[in-house]
Amino acid sequence: MKRIISIFIAVMLLAIAFSPALAVNDTAYSNGSTGEAVVRIQIRLAELGYLNYKATGAYRSMTVEAVKAFQQRCCDVGNSVQIDGVIGAETMNLLFSVNAPRAKIPDSVHIAIGPTHETLEVKGELLEWNAVKDKLSVGRSYEVTDCNTGESVLLAFYGGENHAEMELASSEELAEFMKICGSDFNYYKRPVIVKLDGKNIAASLQCYPHGSENISDNGMDGHICVFFKDSLSHVGQLPDVEHNANVYAAAGQ
Repeated sequence: MKRIISIFIAVMLLAIAFSPALAVNDTAYSNGSTGEAVVRIQIRLAELGYLNYKATGAYRSMTVEAVKAFQQRCCDVGNSVQIDGVIGAETMNLLFSVNAPRAKIPDSVHIAIGPTHETLEVKGELLEWNAVKDKLSVGRSYEVTDCNTGESVLLAFYGGENHAEMELASSEELAEFMKICGSDFNYYKRPVIVKLDGKNIAASLQCYPHGSENISDNGMDGHICVFFKDSLSHVGQLPDVEHNANVYAAAGQ
């Protein structure tokens, strides 16, 4: 009986020691912290417009100031949080929330984000990225429809390990792409559906081309990223909060 009780206590202690909730509550990141978690924090700060430098994995003065700016912005929009440049549990939850406030942009600055509507025009179904990847063919064009406007554009698939890397199929698609994304290429992410084997698959598209390209005369330099359920980002194979939210929005969830 004593042996059983001892084993039970040992199991409980191990469960507590490895509890994700406790790990989050007990962990704070501040000046001098390093590691993968810091990389993820820096990527998220950059996505929201608070950090204008690449992720290094080292929590230094620029990250501290970016965190302070984020915390101040949180307070400005009604979230009570201490402005100390430290990522504790409260700031962490706010930072990775779907509703995390972006850095304030002056009213005089025009940002092309494309049209949005409260009610989506089209919706698709969720399909995991690994399953989607097996169905995509390199060099083939696929119809991608913006969920907000119902407008469609042909994008050609050219690979991608953790998400799809796609390009405008031709220069004829550029005008439609701009109608969807706005008057210029931008970092805004939009819920879309991709027509695949006769089905509408929920996805998320970022409107800014970058990196390598395979089609040189389509009006776009580089490729754009298209995320599906369980897709991961380029850096650190980490999930992208905003892409994930768009994918589920595109599925009506």
